Amino acid sequence: MPRGSSQSGVVAAALQKGDDMERRDFLKVAGAAASSFLAAQGNAADAKAETPPMKVLLWCWDARMTWDDEPDKISNRMAAAEKPFPYMKRPESYTVGFRRLVDYCAKNGIYGFIVWGFLRDCHGGVSAAQDLCKYAADKGVAVLPGVGLCSYGGYYFEGEHAFNLGTYFKKHPERISTANESGGSRAVTPVLDPSLKANQDWWRDGLEWMLETFQVGGVDYEMGDYIVNASPESAAARAALGFDADGNIMDIVVGTRDLMAQGVKIKPDGLFINSTYRGYHQIKDFPKMDYLKPFPKQVAWEYTLANMVRRKEFPQEFMGAPDHRKYGYLHWISAATGDTDRDCVADVARVFPGLHELGFEFVGTYGELSAVNNPAMVRNYRAQVAWAKNAGLALSSFVS
Repeated sequence: MPRGSSQSGVVAAALQKGDDMERRDFLKVAGAAASSFLAAQGNAADAKAETPPMKVLLWCWDARMTWDDEPDKISNRMAAAEKPFPYMKRPESYTVGFRRLVDYCAKNGIYGFIVWGFLRDCHGGVSAAQDLCKYAADKGVAVLPGVGLCSYGGYYFEGEHAFNLGTYFKKHPERISTANESGGSRAVTPVLDPSLKANQDWWRDGLEWMLETFQVGGVDYEMGDYIVNASPESAAARAALGFDADGNIMDIVVGTRDLMAQGVKIKPDGLFINSTYRGYHQIKDFPKMDYLKPFPKQVAWEYTLANMVRRKEFPQEFMGAPDHRKYGYLHWISAATGDTDRDCVADVARVFPGLHELGFEFVGTYGELSAVNNPAMVRNYRAQVAWAKNAGLALSSFVS
């Protein structure tokens, strides 16, 4: 409502008559109209504090975890679809490290974490992952396996297994396809064609196996490195969607609309995520987002926020997105990003209130760096929980 409205006069009169009144008495004088005005125009921090809390969801590669007793035996780079990403530790370090992370999440109010490299023969395969999921579920912490649809190993990241992507390629070489990096010159082979029904059936079967075998909190899916499949069948499937969007996101729709519906059907309380690895400023025709329409409302979408939140007009320029479940992924504090000593409390205090305004349900950084005997990481993780719960928290009031 404009500032010069008659309601502002009501408020001013009430203030003049009752500077020393209790809030309850003041509202009686000001009336319902003034109360509405104050709700809309009142203290910004109070308004932010009343927004629904977000949930902290951390993101991890098994090969970069330092929560175990071998913190130096890690990869310090980003993974890439066409390059091996080995696990270099003793098998038991997987269980030791991730159990410690579960304990920390349970103690500090962290919703859960995503695990890429969830299943590998070299760290115990199915039995080790089952143990981790049961341990986490008993403590109320969600574990979400990271699953690459067209690259990054499929459901079983590394090992001879029916739901390992390499094993699938060996069994069905005729299904190997090539994709092109969206906006780049890189061609990626081998990948799966998302429009091929046989591939969609394999993804569905893998999902059903995963939900039957492990007490997971859901699944974090990605198509793979911004790729757009080059096959004529994929091009036709994208065109048949009836809307325009980024090619990679259209491939996600083609490949996962039935898959996500099946996940929600089997596990209605599960968190099933489609990863865009884009900020809103990289979404074609934002805030249109027609790609949301073919999916159940329970499906969540990941948006990578690192560059988006640096923009001068954040969060105002990103208002107006359709209502949907959103997970904000921040490329902060990892060996791969080179900022392991960073104190990001001030950044959290600046960014998280804006994410509250934009209606994000989940948010988080990497969770690979241990907080054990690491005061900086204690501050970083606790700050995320603090501002996820309370958008109006003052930086001066944060106690690590």
